Amino acid sequence: MISTAAIHAQGLGKSYGSDVMALEGIDLEVAHGERLGFLGPNGAGKTTFIRLALGILSPTTGSVAINGHDLATDRMAALTDAGYVPGDLGLIREVSGRRMLDALARLHPRPPVLRDRLLSALDLDDHTLGKRIRDYSTGMRQKLGLVAALQHDPAVIILDEPTSGLDPVMQARLLEMLEERARAGRTVFFSSHVLGEVDELCDRVAMVRDGRLLLVREVAELRRARVRTVEVLFDGDVDPAAYRVDGIADLRVEGHVHHFTLAGDPGPLLTRLGALSPRDVTIEAARLEDVFRALYLGDAD
Repeated sequence: MISTAAIHAQGLGKSYGSDVMALEGIDLEVAHGERLGFLGPNGAGKTTFIRLALGILSPTTGSVAINGHDLATDRMAALTDAGYVPGDLGLIREVSGRRMLDALARLHPRPPVLRDRLLSALDLDDHTLGKRIRDYSTGMRQKLGLVAALQHDPAVIILDEPTSGLDPVMQARLLEMLEERARAGRTVFFSSHVLGEVDELCDRVAMVRDGRLLLVREVAELRRARVRTVEVLFDGDVDPAAYRVDGIADLRVEGHVHHFTLAGDPGPLLTRLGALSPRDVTIEAARLEDVFRALYLGDAD
């Protein structure tokens, strides 16, 4: 029985001959309205998974479906529900941006209801749309590709390195738009090397390595699991035993300043410190980047 999740992969694999396994045994379910970050180094299998999820490639094993539509048997229905921006965006260079958007709109069964909002947010004006795409910068082509993929307000948004070529302002606007679409019930599948974007946007993260799914976790859970650096300033001498909790390590006292690391939830520590009235407490935020690096160095659980 096919799941009606936004994206559902079961035992999904892709091999090229007997020696090259690009993807193996992927079980992944993405819920409606979820924002899932898909992470992995180059060659990990991220783009292969996306191409399988869109029917661009056929799986060697397993299956994948979008909104309950199996890509092997019902591809057109699946693609009707999806908007896709590839990492290697290709556009017809000799036509104008406007003609490209119009041509793609005519090919889709749904009207381009979000086009004007997207054009405004991404600063694509009438003058720019009148130019031939061959005269566009890399960033302008990327913005046009984003409008083309999202103008029909797809239920499932699949993005492969979507901020490539965008300046920081446009990157921030894109993340805001994706968050807004998720609040409207759309699903965002966001493949990226920019971990800060995934940390900011996504609810969960899936990590792949060597074609296998390494983990699927809540972003908040990953943040809590990492070691933080803590610095506490007291007005006088304080015995560290007064605030010591599980997870504290590498304690160093320099006058009235206490330095240490903390693993896990900072709540119990803050409760103990509150009773001691410190002058200042600095806790370095746990970053998704630290989690990612630790996992790929092999020193995480």
